[in-house]
Amino acid sequence: MAFQYITEKTYPIYNMVAGDDWRKLVPVVQSDGSTEFDFTGWQALAQVRKKIDGSLIIEFDSYDGTIEFSGGDIFLIADKDDTVGLLSGDHVWDCQFQDPWGFRRTLIIPDVFEIIRGATK
Repeated sequence: MAFQYITEKTYPIYNMVAGDDWRKLVPVVQSDGSTEFDFTGWQALAQVRKKIDGSLIIEFDSYDGTIEFSGGDIFLIADKDDTVGLLSGDHVWDCQFQDPWGFRRTLIIPDVFEIIRGATK
């Protein structure tokens, strides 16, 4: 089965509050519309970058537990220590997967990722 890309019309990510713990469900939909997918042996990497200059803001990785697979979905996870220094605004993000055979594919199209500046902790 091939993946169906998740486009800006269907899945922007909003509301990461700087200085708060954060967990976000990202559903993965296959080309046939199925949401069940076996991620056994897969790895994932997601990056959030500034729109203006492309500099890296925060990274999520299945190797370090900041991306978790759950059934056919993934969760992006950041704790307050990782979000405290983030500046508010819209950023772009993408997510790449590596399948069990070593092929790397960007499966989520870059999209809006909004960070909100929280109260000073």
